[in-house]
Amino acid sequence: MMRAARGERSFKGTCGLFTCLLVLACQPETPAPRLSAGEPETPAPQLSAGEPETPAPELPAGVPPSPQLPSTPQVPPTPQQEVPTGRSWYVSRTGSDGAAGTRQAPLRTIGRAVALARPGEVIRVLPGVYAETLLLESKGSGVAAVTLRGEGSPRPMLVPGNKTRSAVLRVQGRWNLENLQIDVGGARMFAVLFDSTASHCFLSGSELKGGTSGAGVLVEGARNITVQNNSIHHFIKPGTDAHGVAVVGPSRGLVIRNNDIHHNSGDSIQCQGNVAPVENVLIEGNTLHDEGENAVDLKGCRHVVMRDNTVYGFPNAAVRPVGSSAGEAVVIHQSASHILIQGNTISRAGRGVSLLHASPLSEDVRVADNHFQDIRNMPEGNGQAVRIESARRVWVEGNTIENTASYGLMLAADGSAVEGLVVRNNILRGGTRPFLLRLGPSSSRPGALLEDNHYAEGGVLKADGVLEQLTLSSPEKLEVWRKALGGDEGATLLE
Repeated sequence: MMRAARGERSFKGTCGLFTCLLVLACQPETPAPRLSAGEPETPAPQLSAGEPETPAPELPAGVPPSPQLPSTPQVPPTPQQEVPTGRSWYVSRTGSDGAAGTRQAPLRTIGRAVALARPGEVIRVLPGVYAETLLLESKGSGVAAVTLRGEGSPRPMLVPGNKTRSAVLRVQGRWNLENLQIDVGGARMFAVLFDSTASHCFLSGSELKGGTSGAGVLVEGARNITVQNNSIHHFIKPGTDAHGVAVVGPSRGLVIRNNDIHHNSGDSIQCQGNVAPVENVLIEGNTLHDEGENAVDLKGCRHVVMRDNTVYGFPNAAVRPVGSSAGEAVVIHQSASHILIQGNTISRAGRGVSLLHASPLSEDVRVADNHFQDIRNMPEGNGQAVRIESARRVWVEGNTIENTASYGLMLAADGSAVEGLVVRNNILRGGTRPFLLRLGPSSSRPGALLEDNHYAEGGVLKADGVLEQLTLSSPEKLEVWRKALGGDEGATLLE
């Protein structure tokens, strides 16, 4: 959807509900009981944002305090995958389901091994193509995980055995999935679905591709799920969204780490509240690129840390026609809160980080220590590294911004208010177009604080209703900016 914003066109970020996706996910299957009250849960401790907390000094009378730093999100601790301690069940395309399941006498189907395996045991799948659609049922509450592991080279490939089901692998209870290749083959199915009874599961070292449903991996109300070291690509739903990883509330305790997610028709990662918010998510060390819409879409999600990812190539017109989103690397909206976006490298996107105006507002967001470069005007009307339409308590600090098609920072300039905005210690270098910073009118940024920012000489600054396109041709011009704004103390010109 496109909307006007003070003479500049603005594309609304992806915000459709998962209606169709959830309809597919809820096709009739064998019902499973809810987790019992005794199922262990990993607590979500405070995660350090990299700065020690010190008591605030007392200020002289009459000096207003600085805005409070948004509270650090709660995310899961680093999960530790347990080592199987039980027996091994072997599966081979040359085996027999009547065999003993040993290396010398392997089973023929994964499904038979799944039925036989007990907590703490491992299913070792030898190379070959397995046309099976599996329900990985819970083996009991509070028990050790069962491991489903691909062995040998090339690793075994799973393809749908029953295309009327919602997923190639539907996970309940506690399972570890390792070193698998899942080729959905164009079916309207997820590769892996962790349903609401799944808990303390791992999906690692695998390749997932080729579906036409709403996602490659769907986490639907599950808890303590780790998705790491996977390649997830080419989930394309004609004309609409298909995400690499989709997380739907009330999921909690998610770790998405060190994956390569690309060439899907929606987002690399979509996090969306449903009947309840998604809570406690860590997105770390991934390479997210070349999607039809965005890299990370956060809506109705709380306590999310996205750090140290490499993000580029949005939107990808070869996957989906341009226009369904602004091609954001990160879009935050629909009451997402307690968000930390830190240490990411973001390039070749329509926007870097975007906070949209949507009720209820997002709040407590920190965008810190990221490197933005080559942010482009695609779709038209974009090109900002950080664009904040409306939110509460947002810090933008320590970022390096260079070569943006429009203003590197565009803050409270879309006709809505941004309350409690802090813009501090950013480096804005400009590029072929020298636009560095645009602020909306003072009425749209109550309580805003700017200080210690560093601007390229020759760059352009603008404050609506106060100062129109000031070119920083000298230190004296920077002083004009400070006086007109009544702030930005400590600002400097870059050589």
